[in-house]
Order: sequence, then C-alpha cells, then structure tokens
Amino acid sequence: MTEIGEVFKIFRTGKNVTLKEASHNIVSYPFLSKFERGLTDISFTHLLELLDRINVQLSEFEFLYQKCNANNNDLLPSFQKAYQSGDIVVLKSHLRLWQHKQGKFAELQVIQLKMMLTTLNADNITKKEILILEDYFKNISNWTFFELYLFGHAMPFLDEKFMFHLFQELHQKSILYDNFRYDSFSMLFYIYNNIILFMLEHDHLDTAELLIQKLTYYFNQQEKDYYHRARLFNLQGLALYLQGKKEIGLSLIKRSNLISYLSEHSSTFINNEKNYLSKYLTANELKNVFDFSKIKL
Repeated sequence: MTEIGEVFKIFRTGKNVTLKEASHNIVSYPFLSKFERGLTDISFTHLLELLDRINVQLSEFEFLYQKCNANNNDLLPSFQKAYQSGDIVVLKSHLRLWQHKQGKFAELQVIQLKMMLTTLNADNITKKEILILEDYFKNISNWTFFELYLFGHAMPFLDEKFMFHLFQELHQKSILYDNFRYDSFSMLFYIYNNIILFMLEHDHLDTAELLIQKLTYYFNQQEKDYYHRARLFNLQGLALYLQGKKEIGLSLIKRSNLISYLSEHSSTFINNEKNYLSKYLTANELKNVFDFSKIKL
C-alpha cells in the first residue's frame, strides 16, 4: 500500500521543492524525510500546511493517493466490505496484521477492527480503547475519510452525549465530504444508519424521523445500489413500526430483507439482522419478515 508520505514526495519532487523548503517552519527537516519514507505519521493540520506550501489542493492529493492504491486494496473500504458481509475471518486477518505494527495510526486501526468484530460478537472492545478514541476525536480539527470510518464504527461504543455532539459537528460539515472520496457516501450512510438506530432504540422517534428524511433526500441525489437501498428500507420500516404503523413498517423491513436475500448476502449478515430486529418484533413478525419460502432463485 502506498503511504501518504510517498504521495506527498511525488508532488514535492514534481514541483522541484526541496525537503528544506517544504518543511521550513512547519515540521523539521528529518521529520519530513521520515514521513516521506513512511517511517512516521503526521497530523492532518501539518499535512494541510505542507500541501499549501507546495501549492497542492487536498482533493488533488486525495485523488493521487486513491490512484496509487487502486491496485493495492485500499484497506478502509476492504474493512467495510468485510464488515458488511459479516466476514469475521477476513477481519481477524486484518487485525492480526495491524497488531504487529507500531504507531498511533496502527493503534487506531486495531481498535477499529476490534469494534467491527465486537459488533459481530467475535471480539471485545475495552474501556481503555474507547477512552483512546474519545481523546483522539476531541483533538481533531479537520476530519478526513479515516476519521469518518473510525467514527462510524465507534458510535455504538461512545458516551451518548459525546457521540451525538460529534455527529452534529459532522452533519454540519457533511457537504465537505460529498466529493472527498469515492466511497464517502457509503461511510456517511453508515454513520446516519447508526445514529438513527440509536435514536430509535432510545425512543427519540421524532429526531429519528427527521434524520431518515434527510438521509432519504441525500440518498436520492446519489447513485443507488442494493445495499444502501436495503438499509434505507430497513430504517424507514423500523421507524414506522415503532410509531405504531406496524403493517407498512413490517412491509418495508421485509422488502429490505428480500433485497439482502436475493443478492445472496451471507448467512451471518442475515442472522445479525434477525438478532437486532428481535429486540422489537414479535416471534411471528420476525418469522414473517424473513420468510422467503415462496421465492425461487
């Protein structure tokens, strides 16, 4: 995988800017050299200052980073794909890899993977690790796609007030992410999904409904795919069900499950859906929304 320091070096040398010129009054000369060789991490603030020094836009930098990693399995989307399909084996293989790496970024990747596995009942996240995340989020002044992924998976584990404050901040800046990364919509959708489920679980039905309306509008402006369509049906259906509109709610939930069934999602994914919905639906309702006996593949 091409490191961000290597990408910065491509831009710097291409503009004939020396290490000394680029680093002056931002970071030390040795630090920038190590960063370009992938030997150390850098704060997002310093990265922005360095890009400004060599007159490169963040969007240009991000585009080249994506291009350099197009054939190297950019790991964040890889994590998300494995998580969405409930592939515990792949997630654990990633976890073992990152547990042998050093540095703050590696530590956060380990925590992120452990949160995914915890949600899939395949690991446990510790209080100490959650405190590390909260401290990290408190000190972020500029969010990148990495923080989006990290926050999306951290939401169920963070303190409620702290989590909602971060969500409000993210929501206010959401327009900044529309063209920030090719898969940013997927991550924003996931964050909305988690915050809506949180609101439904704590009986904040009016707030959940408003967020669903915002998500529906936002979704209609994007290219559609079966996974996000299914998730949206699920959120709309569960909200209506909890509002007492059970018939139409169950219809939408079943439509969501049918999409997952027809797209041949893994049994683990379907079972996770069943386990979650069992908190709200009766046994007969649950059986009905997962009954596809009349569907022929």
